Amino acid sequence: MKTRRRVMYITILLAIHLTLNSCIGLSIDIQMNRDGSGKLTMEYRISRLLDNLGMLDGNASMPALPVGRTDWERTVERIPGTKLSSYSSNSQAQDTVVKVVIDFDNEETLLQLLDPSAEQVSINRQGQSGKFDIILLNDDYDFDKSMMDLVRIFSDNYEFSISFSGPGNSTLTITDGNGHTMPVPQNAKTIQSGRRVSYSTGIMDLFDLDSGLGFKFTW
Repeated sequence: MKTRRRVMYITILLAIHLTLNSCIGLSIDIQMNRDGSGKLTMEYRISRLLDNLGMLDGNASMPALPVGRTDWERTVERIPGTKLSSYSSNSQAQDTVVKVVIDFDNEETLLQLLDPSAEQVSINRQGQSGKFDIILLNDDYDFDKSMMDLVRIFSDNYEFSISFSGPGNSTLTITDGNGHTMPVPQNAKTIQSGRRVSYSTGIMDLFDLDSGLGFKFTW
C-alpha cells in the first residue's frame, strides 16, 4: 500500500494512515499489565495548512485520520475487548492536537488495534515474558522529493515518539525495516532498559534512514 505521495505509513489503530501532508507529529505509549491487558495512548498533531495542501494536491481520496470522538468510538466498536477511556481535542492556530487513551483486554486485542493484518506488528508471549515487534518503516519506501522538501519546511520541532512499559523491566532493541538489529540512529533519543523504554526523534530524521526502522520490545 505504497504511493509516492504517502511519505509515512504505520498501521496504528485500524490502519490509520500517517501521511506527512496531513499529520506531522505523533506520540504512542503502550502500557501492558501482567495479564496482557493495558492501555494504548496516542497523541498526534494535525497540521491544518499541510492538510489543505494535501487536498489540493489530489490526495482527498486518502483515508482520513480520526479526529472527533465519534470517529474513535466507531473504531473501538469494531474491535471487541477495547474501550475508549479518554479523548481530548485542542484546535490551535496551526494544528489540531488529538489525544486518545484506549483500554485493551489482552495481547490479541492490542495486535488488532495496531495492525489487523499482522504484517508489521507481532506479539509473542510465553508465561510472564514476551516480545513485541513493530516495523515502522520498510526499506523499500519511496518519497516524492518535491513533497519532502515542502514537508521539511513545516515539520520543524515536530517529533515521533514511541514508548512501552510491561510487567517488570523491559528492553528496547532498534532494528532496520527487515527486523535486523542496528545501532541507534543519529539524533534519536532512547531509553533501552527499565520500567519504561522509549524512542524519540524528529519526524524528518525518520526519512533519512535508508534501511527503514523497527522496534523490538521485550519484557
